[in-house]
Amino acid sequence: MQITGIIAEYNPFHNGHAFQLARARKETGADYIIVIMSGNFVQRGAPALLDKFVRAEMALLEGADLVVELPPIWSCASAEYFAAAGIRLLYQLGCVNTLCYGCETPSLDIYTKLCAILIDETPQYQQLLARSLKSGCGFARARENALLSLLSDADAAAAAQILKNPNNILALEYLKAIAKESADKKTSQMHVHPILRQGQGYHSDLLHDSLASASAIRRFLANDPAADVRILQQVLPAASCRLLLDYRKRHPFLYENDCSQMLHYCLLKNATAGFSQYADCTPQLSRRICRNLKDYNGFTNFCAQIKSKNIAYTRISRVLLHILLDIRQDSYTHWQNRSYVPYARMLGFRKESKELLTHLKKTSSIPLLSRAADAEKILPDADAVSFFHQHLFADAVYRALALEKGGCHIRQEYEQPVRIV
Repeated sequence: MQITGIIAEYNPFHNGHAFQLARARKETGADYIIVIMSGNFVQRGAPALLDKFVRAEMALLEGADLVVELPPIWSCASAEYFAAAGIRLLYQLGCVNTLCYGCETPSLDIYTKLCAILIDETPQYQQLLARSLKSGCGFARARENALLSLLSDADAAAAAQILKNPNNILALEYLKAIAKESADKKTSQMHVHPILRQGQGYHSDLLHDSLASASAIRRFLANDPAADVRILQQVLPAASCRLLLDYRKRHPFLYENDCSQMLHYCLLKNATAGFSQYADCTPQLSRRICRNLKDYNGFTNFCAQIKSKNIAYTRISRVLLHILLDIRQDSYTHWQNRSYVPYARMLGFRKESKELLTHLKKTSSIPLLSRAADAEKILPDADAVSFFHQHLFADAVYRALALEKGGCHIRQEYEQPVRIV
């Protein structure tokens, strides 16, 4: 049985995602496609535009066979942790042969060389990284400088192009995570199948192309919540567009600034103790947050206010989200060392894919969780139950944000049935 895995956010699901799913099935010969999808909070440090069950249904109607949630502790983490958790989850399902991902630079040769450096972390690499960090560079730029210094001129030029793009950086982290999994666990290495990303770039605001970016679609909806249906029909598949328009009638779309009031309360409440106990927040960044708190003026403004030469905006937005969701560094360390994710939370599947579910029950090394109410009965220990409660807390925060913005109630996790299409 050929089973292909995809790690995604679908925020929202657009024509480019449908293109990737179709190509993945055809080019890998997939009998089934399993998608590991971010839940209600996403990797750039923001709430998802639409709730996770609707986004899962969009994917199922456009070709996915099963959608499994990447829990919030990892879905709003840095690229390294996001990728590592997604890959570990695919490995724990025990049946995924191939990872398929989209990127701007699909050639594997340079990625392989970069992965080798990052996995080995030789003293020379560590010295170059430390020197660049000491000069005032942020971690991403310091890592890039160290990597490029260790490559030939020709390879460095190609690598520089790769490291400019978020999709390529994620691709690199996927490859690194797969290499580590196969080395540490002594398992067969998952095949990879890159697909050249089509249409507008990751950060593009342009909507004149049918393959517009998710960023452009979100900005379009933010500027005009009652956006022209004809434009949405151009950039979204028919089923995805229908679900988005139906969702818009009942619930608000969520953005970073919708977290502003709740985040402000969390920051004020915890300022005395500081924030270095939260995931990815250094003592330096904690002090910076505390110093600037008196001038707090909303989520995005605060990120811009704290941003500096060596602290990127996206890192700050993720740290602030960790504070809001009470995601702490000790949880990161504990679950990184244990298994990243102790269960597979299923958000939806296709009726025609029941054979896949039967197969997963035999191959998966972690429980398959289709109903939140079953968690305490099927999870292996109190540790896993605690992880699930943290998961539930993040979903409760998302519902509270939607209620505050639109006065609309999104059903709580225990009331949400798995989506079957």
